[in-house]
Amino acid sequence: MMKQKILGAVALFALPGLSQAEFNYTYVDLSFVDIEFDVGPGSIDGDGFAVSGAYTVADGFFVGGSYNDADYDFGVDGNITRITGGYFHPLNEELDFVATLSFVDAEVSTGPFNGSNDGIAIGGGVRYAISEDFEVDAMAEFVDMDRGGSDTGIELRGRYYFNDDIAVSAQLDVAKDIETFHIGVRFEF
Repeated sequence: MMKQKILGAVALFALPGLSQAEFNYTYVDLSFVDIEFDVGPGSIDGDGFAVSGAYTVADGFFVGGSYNDADYDFGVDGNITRITGGYFHPLNEELDFVATLSFVDAEVSTGPFNGSNDGIAIGGGVRYAISEDFEVDAMAEFVDMDRGGSDTGIELRGRYYFNDDIAVSAQLDVAKDIETFHIGVRFEF
């Protein structure tokens, strides 16, 4: 199932590109989240919601954040909060380079046990307009947590715009031991 999601997201990049005006980096995203952790011979699954947003503060720069909350198998609850600063630079009319630096806070609770872990994430990639109504992102990200080590992953996103302000979105994040799928809606301002 996850391989099909990855192949579908990669196939988006094979479509021909058409011209589009500059991208908007001021938005709010609301999404349903499905998460799968690989642990030894099995996995732990979870689902929940995520909210994220960003605001353009100057030409080429934005600030943002996200909150992801999920309930997992075996009575485990978890959330991840991010505070992000970012840079974007148009490479042509339909392609932007994007770089991000984030503070990450992850919290887990299961019955009497509560724990948290902080770290930083550095990412970079591209945002590409396939048409005036459809765009995709591809990002690589390195995350280094205080406890639990570091990991590198990829993020693939697609958005279909109904108008200039509202889009449906899908996102797939893949790292060493975790896969996350988002489906939701974006509101741009």
